[in-house]
Amino acid sequence: MARRIDSILAQARGDKTKWAVEVVSLDTGDTLYQKNPHQLMIPASNIKLFTTAAALYYLGPGFTTRTSFYYDGPVSAEGVLKGNLIVYGRGDPNISGRFTDKPTTIFEQAAASLKSLGLRQVQGDVIGDDSYFDAQYYGPWSPEHSRKWYAARVSALSFNDNCTDLCVSPSKPGQKARISQAPWTSYPRVINNASTTSSKNGSVWISPGGDGSAVVVSGKIWSRKKAEVLFFPVESPSLYAATVFKETLARSGIKVSGKARALDASHKSAVPRGALPVYEYESLPLSEMIKVVNKRSQNLHAELILKQVGYQSRFGPTFEGGASAVENFVGAANIDRDSVIICDGSGLSTQNRASAHSFVQLLRFMDTSAWSEPFRESLAIVGTDRTVRSLAPVVPHGSILAKTGSLKNAISLSGYADGKTERLAFSIIANDFKGDQFRIKQIRNKICKELVNY
Repeated sequence: MARRIDSILAQARGDKTKWAVEVVSLDTGDTLYQKNPHQLMIPASNIKLFTTAAALYYLGPGFTTRTSFYYDGPVSAEGVLKGNLIVYGRGDPNISGRFTDKPTTIFEQAAASLKSLGLRQVQGDVIGDDSYFDAQYYGPWSPEHSRKWYAARVSALSFNDNCTDLCVSPSKPGQKARISQAPWTSYPRVINNASTTSSKNGSVWISPGGDGSAVVVSGKIWSRKKAEVLFFPVESPSLYAATVFKETLARSGIKVSGKARALDASHKSAVPRGALPVYEYESLPLSEMIKVVNKRSQNLHAELILKQVGYQSRFGPTFEGGASAVENFVGAANIDRDSVIICDGSGLSTQNRASAHSFVQLLRFMDTSAWSEPFRESLAIVGTDRTVRSLAPVVPHGSILAKTGSLKNAISLSGYADGKTERLAFSIIANDFKGDQFRIKQIRNKICKELVNY
């Protein structure tokens, strides 16, 4: 194996790509291949392996969290709440349509429950309270990502992955493009500056409007093009959730006299001391949450889990607190503390560092741990999951379970491979390459073919 992998990597000779590779047998413990195994590399989304493993370690696979609804005033015999209705988030990443028939299902259930309790009117406001975590919503990331869906704001009260979904479709050339919003809401407001063109070269894009309370759709869409879906990260996730819930209440027949507003950790929680929730929604268990993180490489969910780990481990519900908790787990797992530098939960930060050896150590630790099954089940399966689809023509379906990683100058893949005679743990990381990622992924895939043939 070593000679063949060396030959594959020799194809990259002449460029300045840095490679770090390690392969170990899980059956014998033998190291089968190493190349720069201790070199600290930018791991991209492979850092999610440390985030999710640490979450299983601290929280357990059955961990759930709750989103609670509170009154801060009395309700009259006529069903009038003389106060505010508060939605208090605790970091559930899946208040969306991912596991339900539509994004607003949970809010509709809450509205129906409140109506069954006799609520008919709210004289105050609907408050989205995200003070459970800190008020730093944007991670230690480059500003170039700030308006991308994959860098959505990280809030304890998150809804619809903290993005509004815009479907842009053509009309007749010269006319405005058609835009639909899912779910429809007044926050953010949509400004349509897009038109339809007869040219195939048209393109549309989104940008924030004004103070961030609007999204502007600009450009031109070809009249014969299929609809295009764009995802815009909202400025205030808790205001987004509160607004959609207020509108859901109205549709259910509960009038709200006040407005939707947000409250963060820079203020005292709006929930009255000793108050009991009038409705609660329990999240999916952690074992299901981490499948979205590792199979789909969902950054927001990874960051919410990171802050949850920080909160529950008492390191603090912040990016820094969560990172400290993960690094503490690294030591507990007997992984070299100097081989991993954690700055976020998703791997979007280029300040993260890890060695190929540290990933293999992690994979070996998790393989024999009490959390082996949920950890393995969270990984992308070749032939089933989209993030590893480029491997499907190269290796047998189901033969590799892994986490991908990709940034502008970093490609990574770490996981488990079923060889012909042995089970393997591996990590492949490439940094500082020039040009298209396709060539690097081809080399990576050839290495994976050697693993499953071993």
